[in-house]
Amino acid sequence: MKKLALGILLLAGTSTFAQQKIGHLNSSEILQALPEYKQMSDAVEKKKGEYAKVMETMYSEYEKKAKDIQDNGDKMTQLILDSKVQEVKDLEKRIGDFEQKAQSDLQSYAQELMKPLNDKYLKGVKEVAKENGYAYILDIAAGGVVYFPETGSDVTPLVKAKIGATLPVPSANTPKPAGTK
Repeated sequence: MKKLALGILLLAGTSTFAQQKIGHLNSSEILQALPEYKQMSDAVEKKKGEYAKVMETMYSEYEKKAKDIQDNGDKMTQLILDSKVQEVKDLEKRIGDFEQKAQSDLQSYAQELMKPLNDKYLKGVKEVAKENGYAYILDIAAGGVVYFPETGSDVTPLVKAKIGATLPVPSANTPKPAGTK
């Protein structure tokens, strides 16, 4: 009797799972199609440009000081030469520290600007899933899907429509599903 009840439960569970609707989407395509994505990208690029200008100034100063040592080092007293070499080493360290801080800051800034877009995207995915009866939606941009049928349930257009993502996305930047060329 217990085996029969367990068998019925297993069959019921299997048939329930088999009836669940599964879709797939490309989150990269959706996010890049949002008008806010271009604004976010432009803001990050602007900040990156500001940091690049500072780096350019620092590198210029470094090259100038290093050239001075190279060209005039033999004419300097040892004390002055040691002092100038130390200045170059200190500047080199400041440049490295600034590069690390700038990279970290840019990453944090991009994540901060991306959060509202990700929230909007996730809300749209949940609404599309509920409205269309999807139990699971897989993201092909994440690379975790090895195969999906080309005629399957691609919900990318539904999510794009739901959240107002209408900009064309360049095909060169769109990740392709794993296993395709």
